[in-house]
Amino acid sequence: MKSITVTLLRRFPHAPLFICLLFAAPALFAGEEFNLNALEFNSPLEHTASLKQFIHNNALMPGNYLTAVYVNNDYYGQLSVRYLLSADKKALVPQFTRAELHAFGVKVEAVPALKTLADTQLLGDLARYVPGARYDFQPDTQRLDIRIPQVALDQHARDYIDPAQWDDGLPAFLLDYYYSGARERRAQGDNTENHYLNLNAGLNLGAWRLRHASGYSSDEEGAQSRYTYLQRDIKPWRSQLVLGETYTAGDIFDSVSLTGLRLETDTDMLPFSEQGFAPTLRGIAQSDAKVTVKQNGYVIYQTYVAPGPFEINDLNQVSSGSDLDVTVTEADGSEHRFTQASASVPIMQRQGALKYSLAGGRYRSEENDAAPDFAQATLIYGLPHGVTLYGGGQGAAFYQAAALGLGVDLHTFGSLSFDATAAASDLDDGNGTHRGTSYRAQYAKSLDATQTTLTLASYRYSTDGFYTFEEATERRAGYAEEGIYAYRDSNTRRSRLQLTVNQPLGKWGALYASGYQQDYWEMGGHERNLSVGVNSSVERVRYSLNYTQTQTPGEAVDKQIAFTLSVPLDKWLPNAWANYNLNRTLGGSATHQLGMSGTALADNNLSYNLQQSFTPDKGSTSSSASATYRGSQAVATLGYNTSPENRQINYSLQGGLVVHPYGVTLAQSLPETVALVRAPGAAGVSVENKMGLYTDRRGYAVVPDLASYRKNRIALNTQGKQGLDIPEPVQTVIPGKGAVVLADFETRIGSRMLVALRYGHKPVPFGAIAAVSGNSGLTGIVGEEGEVYLSGINHRTVLEVKWGDEPYEQCRATLTPPKNAKGSVAVVRQTALCR
Repeated sequence: MKSITVTLLRRFPHAPLFICLLFAAPALFAGEEFNLNALEFNSPLEHTASLKQFIHNNALMPGNYLTAVYVNNDYYGQLSVRYLLSADKKALVPQFTRAELHAFGVKVEAVPALKTLADTQLLGDLARYVPGARYDFQPDTQRLDIRIPQVALDQHARDYIDPAQWDDGLPAFLLDYYYSGARERRAQGDNTENHYLNLNAGLNLGAWRLRHASGYSSDEEGAQSRYTYLQRDIKPWRSQLVLGETYTAGDIFDSVSLTGLRLETDTDMLPFSEQGFAPTLRGIAQSDAKVTVKQNGYVIYQTYVAPGPFEINDLNQVSSGSDLDVTVTEADGSEHRFTQASASVPIMQRQGALKYSLAGGRYRSEENDAAPDFAQATLIYGLPHGVTLYGGGQGAAFYQAAALGLGVDLHTFGSLSFDATAAASDLDDGNGTHRGTSYRAQYAKSLDATQTTLTLASYRYSTDGFYTFEEATERRAGYAEEGIYAYRDSNTRRSRLQLTVNQPLGKWGALYASGYQQDYWEMGGHERNLSVGVNSSVERVRYSLNYTQTQTPGEAVDKQIAFTLSVPLDKWLPNAWANYNLNRTLGGSATHQLGMSGTALADNNLSYNLQQSFTPDKGSTSSSASATYRGSQAVATLGYNTSPENRQINYSLQGGLVVHPYGVTLAQSLPETVALVRAPGAAGVSVENKMGLYTDRRGYAVVPDLASYRKNRIALNTQGKQGLDIPEPVQTVIPGKGAVVLADFETRIGSRMLVALRYGHKPVPFGAIAAVSGNSGLTGIVGEEGEVYLSGINHRTVLEVKWGDEPYEQCRATLTPPKNAKGSVAVVRQTALCR
């Protein structure tokens, strides 16, 4: 194929960039056709062994080739496959080990010809071992299709990945940080500063993960240690073991923080499983405001938002199933607080599927020193006919609870689960044991015709004697809520209703509605939160209308409405929008905002927002400006706003670092699972589909947001990088949870050279194989004028050339690349004498 490319290049001497790309990636140009049989006529090399192999194997010699492997039409991944010549020398035969066949899904223990072989033994033609198996290799696209009879395959789900392929990753130390702060100067002369720092540290050794999270807030919370735990996969059980400060499962009972042990099914390890649930927080800010999110008494998120509706969808919950307390602090110091419910969809499992959770230890609360010991166990099992049975128990010296429930697949009518929980609590209040029962129903439905998604969860407590374990613990300790939620200390929950609806509108946008209402025994009023909105567009003009309502017993109802409009400014400024916002508190004042936002720089990794606000009722104006830069090693934000009452500057910095066997690499952020790109010497290379992410000066980068236990594609783009070749620019990694997996890329740093080899007074014969001495990976096929293309030549190099087995059919040439050639020209041309 390379000789064909040389011929094409000679005919197009005025396209050096095209030449370079064509040689670097010949498989990308499979559309070019050449009749290789024509080489059999009037060729001086017609009878040489190398040419015969060249002709009969579609220009491919035996060896290792990067191949896209498909098993029964399902893409498996990019593999370096070893190929040998078939017995008749008319085809290339792929070789795999027994372990690789097992990874493809072959039941190696049940196939007689494979049962006794070692996992590392290379095998020849698959048909010799698996009856009915066959393969089809397409050299032009470097695609290998493997066909294996279904009877010889394990019957797994289509996206099943053998746990043996899960990569525990490198030993590493990780540190992820998020800092935000603000400085404010008021007209009265008061100056204030607010700071928030969140740190997540980790240590990976094999399958073990040590994690610690802590935070600091200059507000009343001060420093907090949120959790420290040790975790690892239990692969045969598809489970996670966690030791330390963790939490109980929240699908049957309310999630509770504890210090102890948790062993439970990890659904991420299972095919077609639902991912972890984290709610989307929506609200409306009347000014440049601070949003603080708490869960179980801990600050888990804090940020600054611009005036208008806001949406937070990147929360990492401390525990699932626990409600979130959200506080919006306006620029004038006023606060709006609401509760975001966090509940799961109906409890369902497929037939034969088992999900369990075991936890035990000491109760843990930031705001309560009481620490009783307790234990919890839950079990969910899928029965035939779309029925799921589940239940569990909680126990402590003063508290006992048991739950039993049933989930049903209603097919076209959705899914429904119903359960009852009975609890007995000793509150140490002199009234003996309090007994009560809670009933819960959860419903979900997706309407395919309209793409509507409906999730409904309703909790109802039948008696006022029912307490959750957390409520009973807090009351025994005498802990009392403060502020607007103080009523929770003296009243028990009676009923609770949740509703979430999402309705796509096609090209017109989407409609959403979410809300919950909770009532208490012996108390009037409601605890209520409602959010409704529509996001739509006409042509490229976008608009949204949002309404929120927050209510607590004894407090006035807080109602807010917001309207936004965005108009593109591409005719005058690329990637820019003109924005108008209207924010109004019903029964209060309205604020109008007009501004501009957009992105800049080559990769659009700089975003900005400029805004001017006016409140007619107060006759006041304010201005704000902010910019966010997403670099390879951190994400920084800077904002400024001013009004007659105050001036504020806010800022944030987010990033991370990984200490690994190859050194230290900085990162934009460190979510749960990441990959370390290693491309030695390849500085400034772009990682595809990752905004603003490039390799550092050593050729390393941290790729965030990998899916655990799934195939993740990582690709490097060397476009515009002269003097650099990456023969295999795409890697596939399958990380375990919390792993730092290695994506190791071979790099060739040096000149790209097109060398005309002369043997005596004639060119080296067409079809000869040229290889760099001491490096079998750097080879090429000589073209019809003795030309061969090589890359990564950065010093004086000896080239070994062979076109037959006789001594006079072999020679050696010395290449000397010009100084600084790799940075000035795409391809260096040179003539070399072969002796």
